[in-house]
Amino acid sequence: MSKNFETPIQVKYRDTDSMGHVSSPVYYDYLQHAYLEFMFKVLSVPKHEKLPHIMVKTACEYVQPAMFGDSLIVRSRVSGFGTKSFEIEHIMHRQDGQDTVVARGYSKHVMFDYESNKTTPVTEDFKARILDFQGSV
Repeated sequence: MSKNFETPIQVKYRDTDSMGHVSSPVYYDYLQHAYLEFMFKVLSVPKHEKLPHIMVKTACEYVQPAMFGDSLIVRSRVSGFGTKSFEIEHIMHRQDGQDTVVARGYSKHVMFDYESNKTTPVTEDFKARILDFQGSV
């Protein structure tokens, strides 16, 4: 069974549009925040250091509107590994007693060496750390 990394999000007034809904671009901020919290924690990298990968693709499906004052949980998990990349699934839930899904996100990341400015293969150590936390992909 696969375990998710959970990132709490409190919807701020500034996150909303004129209808009172969380504005669509803000979900990408939530997704990026969840990705960063997940990776810094699981890889035990201090936040002042760079992660060994870069985000290259994102997508988000809006299911139900989230509103100012909502408490959300983003449940993230690595859903697959490529040769030089990996994918993360992010499901955003409202903490409303029913665990209502408000959005489903996806992000793709490429392993990267900043010194050589080149992509690198996904390491066995990286895979092991993810699998140690999640249990499976």
